[in-house]
Amino acid sequence: MKITYVLLNKGQMDNEIPAGQAWKWILHLEHEFEIDLVFQNLKQKISSGKLTLLNLQIDQQFASDYFLNLACKAFNEPVTYDEFVPISRIISTHTETDFSDQSNISKRLSPSQKQSLKI
Repeated sequence: MKITYVLLNKGQMDNEIPAGQAWKWILHLEHEFEIDLVFQNLKQKISSGKLTLLNLQIDQQFASDYFLNLACKAFNEPVTYDEFVPISRIISTHTETDFSDQSNISKRLSPSQKQSLKI
């Protein structure tokens, strides 16, 4: 599944994203539980950095209905859509989970996620 979003720093102070800039993330996820981790991280970035979330998109072409439902439940915050905001930086990642460190992964998952992965 591919998830893309833009974070805009409308403030006067620099943080992870410099003031006045918008950065775009393109994430390629392999497993369902990664959605929760991505959105928890995103919520934390938004609240701690006083950032605005723009243009959240979930590529539905390669996602199952189950995957999409998880995404909708994991993130239900307001999103602004603006195709004209200039992007200062694009960050593309492909997440591959290393299951060799199951104890670390297990701490971050809910019981239902653990059950689905049989951890």
